[in-house]
Amino acid sequence: MEHPELRNTVFGELLGELLESRGLSVTPAKVGKLAEEAGLDGWAVINRMASTDAEYVEGLEDLADALELSEREKAKLALAYTFERHAERLAK
Repeated sequence: MEHPELRNTVFGELLGELLESRGLSVTPAKVGKLAEEAGLDGWAVINRMASTDAEYVEGLEDLADALELSEREKAKLALAYTFERHAERLAK
């Protein structure tokens, strides 16, 4: 697996799977560019894929729309992002 650091979180793992299922590479350069094309901070998305301690990413719905995710895929991605973020906070 190339760039396993992008799958250090449940969010990163799921987003990586969604990208691959659409024939897209899961590399920092590709993820960053895709995020920026969707109007997001590319580094913020990359960092969030790699660490639950990374800053909050605004506008994930724009990324989901750019990827043309189904409603089910959007819900799974949102749940992974939100649950993991809150679980990390509760564990501290």
